Amino acid sequence: MIRMRVVAVCMYAAGVIFPLAAAGQDLSRYRDVPFGGSVASVVGITRASAGTVTVIHSRPALIQELKWRPQYALGRPAGAIDPAQEITFRFYDDQLFSITVVYEARLVQGLTNGDIIEAVSAIYGPATLTAAASKGPAPAPPGAINGSTAIASWQSADYQFTLMREVYPATFRLIGVSKGLEPLARAADIEAARLDKQEAPRREAARVLAEAERRTAAEDKTRATNKSEFRP
Repeated sequence: MIRMRVVAVCMYAAGVIFPLAAAGQDLSRYRDVPFGGSVASVVGITRASAGTVTVIHSRPALIQELKWRPQYALGRPAGAIDPAQEITFRFYDDQLFSITVVYEARLVQGLTNGDIIEAVSAIYGPATLTAAASKGPAPAPPGAINGSTAIASWQSADYQFTLMREVYPATFRLIGVSKGLEPLARAADIEAARLDKQEAPRREAARVLAEAERRTAAEDKTRATNKSEFRP
C-alpha cells in the first residue's frame, strides 16, 4: 500500500503538479505560475479567493502574501491526488518573488528523499544534493519541535528551488525564489521591521490617546443619558 502511494504521488508530481515538463527545465515557474507575476494573475491562475491575499507591510515596499490550498481548488481534476497541502505565494511590489510548497504529511508517508528529488528533477533537471540527501530526517534542534534540513536544490542564473525535509510533521517543503526579487524583498522586510520599531512609541502614544478619547466619549454619553432620565 505504501509503495502504491509512493508511485501514485510521484506520478502526480511528474504529470500534474508540473504540467510543463515537456518544455524543458524551466525554473521560472511553478506549475502554471511564473515568477514576477502579479497578485491578480496568480489569483486568476490558481482560482484562489482574492480575499485570502494579505498585506505583510506596505513600506518601504508592498509585500503581500497569498495562501492557496490546491486540494480544495476549483476545477481540480476528479480523483486527482494533489500532495500539496498549502502553497504560499509572496509578492514584492506586485511581483511574485517566492513560492513555498508544504506537502500533506499523509500523502508523502513512505516516500524517501530520493523519491521526491527524482520527481522534482524530472521537471527542473539534475539536482545538487546536500550530505543530508542520503540520510533520514535530522532531529529537531534542542528545545524545538520541528527541524528543517535542505536536501537538494535546483538553480539557474535567475531562479532557485530548494527541497527541505521537515521533522514534525514528517513532510517535505519546496521553496522557490526569484534571485532578482528575493533580495529586494528581504531588504524591504528588514527596513519595515526597523521602521516599525522606530515608529512604535508614536503608534503606542496614538493608541493610548485614542483609547482615552473613546473612554471619555462613552462616559459623556452615559452621563448625558443618565442625567436626562434622573428624577430626584
